[in-house]
Amino acid sequence: METKPDQPRRAGSPQRAKHPRLTHHKREENSRLFGMAFGRYFQRVCRLQLDLVHGDIDLAVIAGAAALATAESVMRDPATRREFASLSTVLGDRQRGCNALSIAEATGLPRETVRRKMNRLVEMGILVRRGAGDYIWKPGVLQSAPYQRMLDDISTETLRLLNECLEQEIFVLEPPSS
Repeated sequence: METKPDQPRRAGSPQRAKHPRLTHHKREENSRLFGMAFGRYFQRVCRLQLDLVHGDIDLAVIAGAAALATAESVMRDPATRREFASLSTVLGDRQRGCNALSIAEATGLPRETVRRKMNRLVEMGILVRRGAGDYIWKPGVLQSAPYQRMLDDISTETLRLLNECLEQEIFVLEPPSS
């Protein structure tokens, strides 16, 4: 017997959206298929990130958390989000600074480890220290060829994961509401 797709589990999300949405399909029956597909995706994405941080996964995690922390507040405003939607537009001083404590809380890594690794990211030219405990991504780093390649490859890997999940009916596409 065919089951209906599982409803999205995000708090506050509408039952039907104005755009098509992916939803779970036979969640329990497909749980191993999803685990395998996600595991392959996660390994490929980690490998792509490791290339930019000389094999140090903590550096990759901390750099990613800092990128989110410094840009997220800017990207919440719809007008600003449109203005900075493309990575070719540099955020520069519009970034909100972050510190080792906030990154430690976000990642679950010890604060002292985060502090040391953030200093290493400054040495590598990825982060900039604006003041005591105030770090941002160095303007222009995300626009550099290695980061553009990595993000393009991650985008390709994400599409690969989503398409695999659609092909194996782990997810189904729910049409938009009328």
